[in-house]
Amino acid sequence: MTSATTSTNRYCRAIWLSDLHLGEKHCRADYLLSFLKQHHSDFLFLVGDVIDMQALNRRWYWPAAHQQVFQLLVDKAHSGTRVIYVPGNHDATMRRFDGGLVDKIEVHREYIYDSPSHGKLLLIHGDEFDRQLCASRFDAWLGDNAYDLVLLLNRVWNAGRRLFGLPYQSVARTLKQCSSKAESAMQRFRTAALQRATNAQVAGVVCGHIHHPELQYLQGQLYINTGDWVENCTAVLEHRDGRLELCHYSEVERPLSRLIPQQTVV
Repeated sequence: MTSATTSTNRYCRAIWLSDLHLGEKHCRADYLLSFLKQHHSDFLFLVGDVIDMQALNRRWYWPAAHQQVFQLLVDKAHSGTRVIYVPGNHDATMRRFDGGLVDKIEVHREYIYDSPSHGKLLLIHGDEFDRQLCASRFDAWLGDNAYDLVLLLNRVWNAGRRLFGLPYQSVARTLKQCSSKAESAMQRFRTAALQRATNAQVAGVVCGHIHHPELQYLQGQLYINTGDWVENCTAVLEHRDGRLELCHYSEVERPLSRLIPQQTVV
């Protein structure tokens, strides 16, 4: 399996990751492992769906690369990184440890991070808004099964691209951009997430869940969606100088979006 070619270590104040889906066959653990080895931070935020317990309950799948990613997360917590874990719907059983420690990893149902450059940011996974996205259980079931098919196509498509020396490309992201229904659902999600930030009286929100990475100001609030590691392979970095960066990481690391520091007091 081809991994990212960059070998430069990067040191950040904070890193946000979500929707790793360890234990699910479509998890890009090869890219994720390489990313974690080369990126270091004071804070590492895991914003849900780290271990896909739903997938593991259906069929056990835990290859060596998934174990290596899991062990590296634990090692970071033991070596001085403050690792904060906000469970999602696929690892919801971990929510019973709210406020506690699991192998030096802090577990919180939700969390407020006080960024020196961007103010207080609310961290939630985002499954809280599912009722606003799906009209029925059938819609959700249909969406899950269609998404599985898209992820299969994604693996086949990118296997072909690697043969021709072409970089990774997310099939699902391309389809979402072409679908008015998908865009409408994502807009409802953004609106709900920003409303939660308003209710919490914070400067912005960091979430995951919908596998659609974004970093932008909307209505004067910072909206961050960290994306995922099954199709987009994305993370959000807060650099030492306060810059925020949404980056894609596969064979080649590349920025998707950057924000310069904005001093905010909440």
